[in-house]
Amino acid sequence: MVAYSKTTGTYYVRDVYVGPGLRGIARGTIKRLRVVTMEFRAAGIGENYSNGPAGAALASTPVAIDNAAWDVKIVLGSVAVHEDGSAMFVVPARTPVYFQLLDANGSVVQSMRSWSTLQPGEMFSCVGCHEGKNDASPAEGYVAQAARQVAVKIEPFYGPARGFSFLKEIQPILDKHCIRCHNDRPAGLKAASEPKNRKPVPEPSAKPLAPGEKRAFSLLGEPNLDKRAKRYWSDSYLALTQSGRPNRIVQWLNVQSIPPMLPPYFAGSAKSGLISMLAAGHNGVKLSRQEMDKLRCWIDLLVPYCGDYVEANAWSDGEKQMYARYLAKRQRMEAWERANIEAMRASKPSPPAAAAVTGSR
Repeated sequence: MVAYSKTTGTYYVRDVYVGPGLRGIARGTIKRLRVVTMEFRAAGIGENYSNGPAGAALASTPVAIDNAAWDVKIVLGSVAVHEDGSAMFVVPARTPVYFQLLDANGSVVQSMRSWSTLQPGEMFSCVGCHEGKNDASPAEGYVAQAARQVAVKIEPFYGPARGFSFLKEIQPILDKHCIRCHNDRPAGLKAASEPKNRKPVPEPSAKPLAPGEKRAFSLLGEPNLDKRAKRYWSDSYLALTQSGRPNRIVQWLNVQSIPPMLPPYFAGSAKSGLISMLAAGHNGVKLSRQEMDKLRCWIDLLVPYCGDYVEANAWSDGEKQMYARYLAKRQRMEAWERANIEAMRASKPSPPAAAAVTGSR
């Protein structure tokens, strides 16, 4: 039953190791379950394309380069997965969410490629990871560890929930550790792509190169205009993503990957050379756990660039006004809906007559 006095719903996962989603993965591998929500565009401005085994697709108001994330990704946080593979946790109601299973390093082992939404007060459960819809829970009579306690709250991902922005989450890491060497920007590129009134980008470190070190391709935050997408992508983003091609350095999951269920560790941070190089101490660079977690998360979210649909835009004044108009319309509708729900709650209708209920869902 929907309970509009509540703002959350509850998910219960009986055992993540049940089902083909984690076939071949040893128990104990999964340490946490990440919860991600999405923000959807209010209007279409600019476009990019994706191609792969699933065909071709066009994305309006792109927040990432070709073949990458379609929507703004917001990491709500994560919860611990018990030793028996169970988890039970609360999420914001009326919010699209999907789940990612993480190993001890924080890399995705398996990820949902759809999303789910709960009504206020609703509880929804699943047997395991991509189990069949008609599968029954194993070990009937056994009470999972997560079910022996109250549903837990999601633990935040290094701060409040926010749209994952490459410029805000990843570029500061590159500025701190990488641009001393990685600052070899092609001549003339800066002058040709400079957006108006942009914030200054940090200059490369003044620290001299060590013996044997050489300047390398640019990982600067300098902007580059993409006329088709109507975005300014940074040098670093274009270099790491190879302008929209999953590669040995950043092996994200192409949004047009094969339609059938994917095996564990199919693609992502665990398959990316960037992570293995940095973990091994590339050129003496040592990153903190937080910095490595953010890099892994960025890859496993399918390399988003924008933390909202307005960030890094190359829109005309008219396009900015159009987007603001449609966004304001959405916000008005949301306000009306909230008011209607509050009015319904205030009316306090009589309880419904008792009725026989059969079956289950």
